[in-house]
Amino acid sequence: MACSHKKPFAKGLAGSDLTSMQRTFVTTLVRHGCTPTQAAREAGYAEPKVPAHDQLRSAHIQTAVRFESSRYVMSDLANIATGTLRDVIEDKEAPASARVQAARTVLELAGELGRGKSDSYEDRPLSELSADELTRMIDRWTEEKAAMAKPINQDDQALASAVGMAQLAH
Repeated sequence: MACSHKKPFAKGLAGSDLTSMQRTFVTTLVRHGCTPTQAAREAGYAEPKVPAHDQLRSAHIQTAVRFESSRYVMSDLANIATGTLRDVIEDKEAPASARVQAARTVLELAGELGRGKSDSYEDRPLSELSADELTRMIDRWTEEKAAMAKPINQDDQALASAVGMAQLAH
C-alpha cells in the first residue's frame, strides 16, 4: 500500500500532500500519457488496477492531477511548442505556408497580432501617450460621461425636493 511518509506535491497547493507513491502515480499519469493502471504499476502498487481506480476517485488526487497537468503544459510542453515553432520558422526547406503559420502563431502569442494584440492606448502609461492619443482619451471619457448623465425634468426635481424636505422633517 501507500507509503506513510508524506511530502508536499507542490508547496502551497491546498490538499496536495501526497505520498511518494501517489506523487509517482500522478506524475507518471500526466507526463507519460499512460493508463491509470500503468501509472499505478510504475508507482509500485502491488495490485495496480484497484489502487488506480481508487486514486482517480479521490478529490485529493484529482486536484494533484489537474495541478500537474497545468504545470506540465505551461512549462515543458510550452517550451517544446515554442522550440517547434522556432524550428519550422528557421527551416528554409519547410513549406512557406507552414513557416508563415508558425510565424503568425508566434506573433499572436507575443501579443503583436490577432486576438492578443492590444491597440488600446489605455494599456500604456499616460507618459507614453501622444498629445493626440490623450485628446482622444479625454474626448471619449467626456462622451461616456455625457451618455451617463440623465437630464432632470421639473417633475423629477419637484419629487427630489419633496423627498429631501420629508427626510429633513424626520
